[in-house]
Amino acid sequence: MARSTPIPPPAAPLTDGVVVLRMRRASDLDAIAAASHDPEALRWLDDEPMDAAARATSIARAEEGWRTGEAARLVIADAATDLPVGIVSLQFRAEDTATIAYSVFPAGRGHGHAPRAVRLLTGWAFGDLGLARLVIEADEGNAASIRVAEKCGFQRVGSRTSPDAEGERRTTVVFARLGA
Repeated sequence: MARSTPIPPPAAPLTDGVVVLRMRRASDLDAIAAASHDPEALRWLDDEPMDAAARATSIARAEEGWRTGEAARLVIADAATDLPVGIVSLQFRAEDTATIAYSVFPAGRGHGHAPRAVRLLTGWAFGDLGLARLVIEADEGNAASIRVAEKCGFQRVGSRTSPDAEGERRTTVVFARLGA
């Protein structure tokens, strides 16, 4: 369930001097589309690779998420160059609870961009948006994503096993963090 109200964008850029979280732009679409075909990303994500139709509506879908209160989709950009290095989003489950999802593009992996982005998004979500609870879900085999959750102060609260699109059983580890 989404929020019942639009999500106000951050009043100021969310940055730690190394990365900045910002709204998605048309100039980001080449990098986002290319990353959506990355075998490592496809291994962990349920999303289909971005085709021409998804690319054509990407900006409008992101804007609609903000307007409807469904999701706050942001780009993780290098603070020095403003080039996109990944994506991060809040996906609302209730008025005061959201799931954080993130993906770092192949060239940006191994530089600590995901934990930086999650920390920035967490601060904004608890502070400006007043959320009470944030959740991160990761495939039990995705050690990098699990490390991000743990580095950012999320605690493991459970797991669930269900079939994936191919019918294989996959276990998802669930992490949560409560606001102040």
